[in-house]
Amino acid sequence: MPSPIKAQPQPLPSQFFPYGTTQCLPAPSPQLIEQSTQKNATCAAYAPAYGAPRARVGLVTAHFGPVQQHYQRALESHLMHSLIHGTQVHVLCDTLVDDLWNKHAFILDMLMREILKPADERLEWVMWADRDTLILDQCRPLSSFLPPVDTNRNIVVTTDWNGLNNGIFFLRVNKWAIDLFTATLAYRYYRPEVFLRFTEQSAMQNVLTEATFAGGVQWVPQHWFNAYDMSGAYAFANRTAVADLHPLLVRRGDFLLHFAGQPNKNESINEWMDMLEVMENVWEAGSAQRNLTEEVTAFWKALGLRW
Repeated sequence: MPSPIKAQPQPLPSQFFPYGTTQCLPAPSPQLIEQSTQKNATCAAYAPAYGAPRARVGLVTAHFGPVQQHYQRALESHLMHSLIHGTQVHVLCDTLVDDLWNKHAFILDMLMREILKPADERLEWVMWADRDTLILDQCRPLSSFLPPVDTNRNIVVTTDWNGLNNGIFFLRVNKWAIDLFTATLAYRYYRPEVFLRFTEQSAMQNVLTEATFAGGVQWVPQHWFNAYDMSGAYAFANRTAVADLHPLLVRRGDFLLHFAGQPNKNESINEWMDMLEVMENVWEAGSAQRNLTEEVTAFWKALGLRW
């Protein structure tokens, strides 16, 4: 009796880069590729922010540990965005150091890899996104949040009620960034007397406020790319009034949803992904409740920065 034929893993697109021996970055399914193609067409026709990226930006994230279906679904939303916009995705599948510090170790590794490339080939920026995030507006390019190229802003970050939230941020690929993440990784060893309530996040916040780095930091409104949810996917899809909704809470037209601090992330992420899979493009339907394009442009212009 002939042995059964084993299914061979599908090759990854050239813009997808897994790191480690664990298979945490799946090849996009034919359905995802088809959906991305369809979404690309509706984005081009209806979305105000859609267009050629202003900079080379890549997504950096981590999905180590046992593969969990809800996090894989969230990652799929990022993969769709990458397919639509042609951006790179770099995913850490195995640990480099301990616990949450893997974020900083992997980013530092990425920065060093990129900085050795010729300037016209390397990424200009990276966007870090925790694994408990998903893309809502597939039409908006990552570069739409960035400052003009001729500025000293090297990191674009947000805060919440606990201070810095580094679940999502944009980082320029340069020596400043390498110095920042070297200092953050070393912080717990050289300042052991400092209590780090939120471990690496607290260390990063402390380093960002030091004179060496403070001038390169740009704090921006949290809802730009780090919105929260307290009402659920059904309310998001069907809500008609947002006048009384807190600005940091997610609404149709927002870019990204972060499930920070939510106790049942598996249920919440699956609920949202189920909804997004059947929801129409809000720009095509005319149902968007917040358009960030004018707000982002006005923000940078108010600082005297223009493209």
